[in-house]
Amino acid sequence: MTKRVLYVTECKMNGNGIDLVIDKQVRALSYAGHPVELLSRGRLSGDNITNRTWRIPPSKTLSWMPSKDYYAANSRCFSWLGTHYIDPRKHKAVIAWTHTAHAVFRKAKQAGIPRILNAAGPHRLYNTVALRDLRWPKLPLSTTLEEYELADRILVASDFAAETFVAHGIPKAKLRTVYRGVDLQNYYPDYDKPRRPFIVASCGLLGDRKGTYQLLNAWATLGLPDAELWLIGHIPTNEEQELRALAPPSVRFFGFRRDLPDLLRKAHLHVLLSRSEGFAKVLLEASASGVPNLCTSASGMPHGTPGTRFIDSRDNVSAICTQLYEAYCDTEGTGQLGKEACAFVAEKFTWSAFGDRVVSALEDVLMEYEN
Repeated sequence: MTKRVLYVTECKMNGNGIDLVIDKQVRALSYAGHPVELLSRGRLSGDNITNRTWRIPPSKTLSWMPSKDYYAANSRCFSWLGTHYIDPRKHKAVIAWTHTAHAVFRKAKQAGIPRILNAAGPHRLYNTVALRDLRWPKLPLSTTLEEYELADRILVASDFAAETFVAHGIPKAKLRTVYRGVDLQNYYPDYDKPRRPFIVASCGLLGDRKGTYQLLNAWATLGLPDAELWLIGHIPTNEEQELRALAPPSVRFFGFRRDLPDLLRKAHLHVLLSRSEGFAKVLLEASASGVPNLCTSASGMPHGTPGTRFIDSRDNVSAICTQLYEAYCDTEGTGQLGKEACAFVAEKFTWSAFGDRVVSALEDVLMEYEN
C-alpha cells in the first residue's frame, strides 16, 4: 500500500485566506505523487486526496465560549483527532499548522514519522509586547514552542518570518521559506485606467495590526485634491468607530468585497503597514493587478522586490506622507512601478511555484529520514 501524508487542520476549506493556502498545498502534494489524507472540517475533491471530514467536531459543544477559547479548543480537538488517525503503516509524514500540531506531532515522533509545521506568522515570541493582547487562539506559549521543537521542518511564508525564528533560536536549516502565490487569471492589470482621481487602496482585516490608523493619519495630513483612499475589508467592531472618526471625506469604506480583483485594478497604489504578518497575500494580488505596494517589511514582501516601496517605521507619519505624495505627483513613475511589480510576481510568485516549494520541502525531509 502506498503511504500517504496525513494533513491536519481545523479549517473549513472554504477557499479563502489560510484555507486557500491549504488547498494549494494539498493539491500540489497530490499532483506530485504524494497521496494526502486530509483531516479537517471541510473537503477537497481530487485524485490522491482522501477526506476525513469532521464538519461538527467534538469541540463544537464549546461554541458558546469566547472566540479565543473556542478556537483554541478547535485546534486542540483536531490535533487530538489526528492522534487517532496517524499510523506508521499508512503514513509517511504528517503536516499540521501551528496550534493544531502539538498532540499529533508528539505521537508522530514516537512512531518515527516525519513532521512538517506550517507557521502562519512570525515566531510566537516576536514582538510580544504588541501582541500580548491578541493570543489568538488562547493557547499556552509552551504548547507553541514545543510544536517548533517537535517539527523536522518549519514552513514560513516570508524572509521576515524566517528572521524572527532564527532570532529566537530556531536553526536556519530547520526553516523553509515558502512564499505565497497569486491567481494570475483573476488578478491582472489595467494600464489604461485614468490618472485621476488618484486611488490608494488598503485591503485586508483592517485596523491596528494592518497600520490603518497610521495610514489614515498620513492621508488626513496630506489632504490631496482629486484623490481617494479605499479601505477594503472587515474592520473589527471595537476599532470601527475610531477609524471612521479619523477619516476625512475622501476615504471610502468598502467592507468585505468579493469583487476585490476589479477594485484593485482601479487603484494606483496599495498600502499595507502591518506590524506582524506571515505574508500578506494581498500584496501579491495588488502587484499582479499592476498596482505597486507601499508596505512594511513585516508585511512579508521580500526587500528589493521590484515595484515595491518600503516604510522602515510605520509610526513615521512624515515618511508615509512623503511616499504617498511622490506617488501622487508622479503617476507615470507609479505606473511603471506597477508594471515592474506585475512582471516580477508573474515570474516568481505563482501558485505553481508555491506548490513546487512545498513538494520540495516534503521530499527533503523524507530523504533525511531515508538516510
